[in-house]
Amino acid sequence: MDRRSRRSPWRVIPLLSLLAGTAGASAAALERYAGTFSGSGTILEGPNATSHQVRCRFTILPQGATGLTLQGTCWAYLIIARSISADLTWDPRSGRVTGTYTGSRVGTARLAGRQAGTDFDLTIEWPKPLYGDTAAQMKVASLNQDRFRIVVTDHIGVNGPVRATTDLTLLRR
Repeated sequence: MDRRSRRSPWRVIPLLSLLAGTAGASAAALERYAGTFSGSGTILEGPNATSHQVRCRFTILPQGATGLTLQGTCWAYLIIARSISADLTWDPRSGRVTGTYTGSRVGTARLAGRQAGTDFDLTIEWPKPLYGDTAAQMKVASLNQDRFRIVVTDHIGVNGPVRATTDLTLLRR
């Protein structure tokens, strides 16, 4: 694998995993989010936060009454691919979504957040600094029954400006 593939902008994947986590909001919602999805959009990567096009394919499966698992692959350019997975759980009493995401160049991240209407507001906690810190914000918005938008925002550099590091739209296949 070349150096670019190790630096690949896989922040988009946590967004996808969080999207999967939103499905736990109810048993009906779990069924709504289960399935196969394709997505495309832009991501920022590297120390200069360079913008790149990315495309992804995911399979999201229910795990019990309140969990989901996501597995898939994202591609940047034609030759760089990264496997992604996430496991998420929704607590119906508190409304909190928690889980893990695997596929980032900095290691397994923790995911936590809440449902806000039909959308989800989540925090990604990286195990090592990424763009100068260990946290990013994710918003998952349902655009319609079969289409979702995921946006991750983060500071670019220590005390730098907040920018969208991932902006991805997913469509049911």
